[in-house]
Amino acid sequence: MKIKTMMVASLYKMEFEKIMNAASLAGCDLLAEGEHIRITNSKYLPASIKEKIKENKPLFLEFLNRDTQAKQVGFMIGISGEVYARSLSKSRIVYIERIGATFEYFLLKVKSYFDYFERKEMF
Repeated sequence: MKIKTMMVASLYKMEFEKIMNAASLAGCDLLAEGEHIRITNSKYLPASIKEKIKENKPLFLEFLNRDTQAKQVGFMIGISGEVYARSLSKSRIVYIERIGATFEYFLLKVKSYFDYFERKEMF
């Protein structure tokens, strides 16, 4: 059962990435605003893509909210909902990929890591 759940989650992630790429190619951005998804330049997005976004709204909101949370901690988005990067210093860049734990817990741990290095650099 666990393998089936993992496969379904993987399929949703692939679907999300395809739709995000299609939106980007159409010149659109998807933004989470509370419980809503705002699509910039939506007139350029095909109706079939808009329908897929509506069908998978909870998943899209989850991924888009991850991006917002990561940006608030100072990360740049590599792959929406999954991979992020942040410069620690001129010679250190940290790339992270979300694996396992809840995203909030994950960001809390990463933030404490950055805070530690920032304090260390000061002394």
